[in-house]
Amino acid sequence: MLAAVVLLLGPGTAVPTGAVAPGCGPASVAVADRTLYEGTPAAGERSPAYTTFEFTVSVTAAAGCAPTGSVAYKTEDGSPGATTPDDYVPAEGRLSWTGDSSSRTIAVQVVKDAAAEPNEPFLLRLSDPVGLVLADDLAAGGILDDDGGVGLPIMVSTDGGKICWHVCTVGVQLGGGPAKAPVTVHYRTLALGTGEPAYVPVKDAMVTIPPGASGGSAVVKLLDGNPGQTESRFVLELFAPSAGTLGNARTEVTIKPGG
Repeated sequence: MLAAVVLLLGPGTAVPTGAVAPGCGPASVAVADRTLYEGTPAAGERSPAYTTFEFTVSVTAAAGCAPTGSVAYKTEDGSPGATTPDDYVPAEGRLSWTGDSSSRTIAVQVVKDAAAEPNEPFLLRLSDPVGLVLADDLAAGGILDDDGGVGLPIMVSTDGGKICWHVCTVGVQLGGGPAKAPVTVHYRTLALGTGEPAYVPVKDAMVTIPPGASGGSAVVKLLDGNPGQTESRFVLELFAPSAGTLGNARTEVTIKPGG
């Protein structure tokens, strides 16, 4: 026996999934472009390593109407541009809506490498809508080279030695020019000495450098000092950049009491 999936619209009213409620036209769906740096494998990182490109698929229904239906998606090689399996892992499937209007996300795995090469696009196409109409069926996936094939290679570094009072902010700089896409890098603190730390240890936090910017800040919270407390030190270490390589990954920080 075939069971029908239905969307309840009100007392005594049910519409099969993919059908449009009375008085409502089909909702529209659109997929947005996504551009990121390709990423460079870190030493010891499992091969192949990937950067995840997340594409957003949005749905829009008329006021008072609930979107219901589905749409297929599939990646396509660029022409010219990125090809599978060397540059990305092909993805295909189907997205569904059953009354909610939240967006959906399609994840495509792009292969990291350390080769200087041109920027490489690929495509993500929506098709075969059921109960929906296509407002924008094609998205470009822009794979930006971060290894020096187009412009200078990307390098993420910390500022030099730092002295802090009350709040500690360590600069994180992006070599290779302003970011063309978001660049993230993780950071942590490493204790120096054997005394009680005068800061809140950080195991894994993240700095995001937005497009157009050339740097960001890693923030470490300092604790209130005790009477007679002397200066203390720690190391701030960068790791796991989303693009390029690490330059100066460690900075020694000195915490001065009072101030």
